[in-house]
Amino acid sequence: MFENIIPIAQVPTKIQIAEKTLRNWRYKGMYPQIFVKLGGKAFVDLDELAKIKTTQQEKAKRIALRHDL
Repeated sequence: MFENIIPIAQVPTKIQIAEKTLRNWRYKGMYPQIFVKLGGKAFVDLDELAKIKTTQQEKAKRIALRHDL
């Protein structure tokens, strides 16, 4: 269950996203499903983050296709 939950600071070593971006998202309440709080510390669920990344990439492709028409 917890194999893909890592501290925010370690996420950039796994995928290409800045630690500051994740901290901003958490502060602003964006994508709450990716953040897990354990023992008073914030962690990121990499599985949930991957779902969001895929969704955003698909959305960007659809927008690009619309503008090419």
